[in-house]
Amino acid sequence: MAELRPKRAKSHLRLKMNNRMLCRMLMLAASYTVLSVPCVSAATLRDRPKVSGVWFERRSDSAITKKHEWLLALSLRRITGYADLQFASDGSLSLGNPSEQAGGSAEARRILMTAICSSSLFVIEDFSGSRSVTFGQAVPEQFRVDRGVGISQLWRLRLDFDDFQQMEAPSDVRAAFDEGFTFFHELLHGLGYKDVSGYQELGACEEIVNRVRSELGLPVRIRYFGEAWRVTERLTSVRLGFRSHPAHGNSSRSETRYLFFLLKESPECSADVWALTRVDRRCQPDYRD
Repeated sequence: MAELRPKRAKSHLRLKMNNRMLCRMLMLAASYTVLSVPCVSAATLRDRPKVSGVWFERRSDSAITKKHEWLLALSLRRITGYADLQFASDGSLSLGNPSEQAGGSAEARRILMTAICSSSLFVIEDFSGSRSVTFGQAVPEQFRVDRGVGISQLWRLRLDFDDFQQMEAPSDVRAAFDEGFTFFHELLHGLGYKDVSGYQELGACEEIVNRVRSELGLPVRIRYFGEAWRVTERLTSVRLGFRSHPAHGNSSRSETRYLFFLLKESPECSADVWALTRVDRRCQPDYRD
């Protein structure tokens, strides 16, 4: 392998040092408790990053495309305010210079730093066009390292980027429910937070994500369950409700806005698989964010 040029090597080292410093500083202030999650299966991962943190899948059939990498990074920079946030060539997430923040949500930064500084591994996979994923899904596994000695927690965060192009919603609702917000919801599952079973409830994940939306002045999600209407035998229309913030100086009630999307088939149904939203108490259809 060719050696890195001095300038590039120093830049790479500086980014790693910044991330280490952030972990040490923000772990003291992190307000989230990382809970253990039962695994779906034990798997030995070859050619996978042997460290914790947040990574893009680069080598399998679910490797992220350049366009989708750009879309997610752009959204995460907007949500967190980390102006230099990017994914390196090996797939690892780099926050760049933590002092260079352009707005963003402090809550989102805490969530991201909690994940980066945890002992778990989060791998983002591209499931665009998949029948098993609607917007997003989090799947837990365990994997062995060091020739089978030691077990680490792995979370596969699967995103269907095509779904975001096919939904119908006002621009501010779209901004509150894009690739980055779906990533944060799935990431929270890996940090031990769960969704709900009651129709009128919101759930721990969306309560936290709503705090991020509020800090950014975006509409907040009203409930976890979506409202569904059967269009045909194999086609269902789903509506998700959001509540916008009253305009400054306006004492009137906040306005309810809606996001619509179509479900063509039920995705993978499992107690250990977390996806976008639920529209029914039974397994079909069962869509959890």
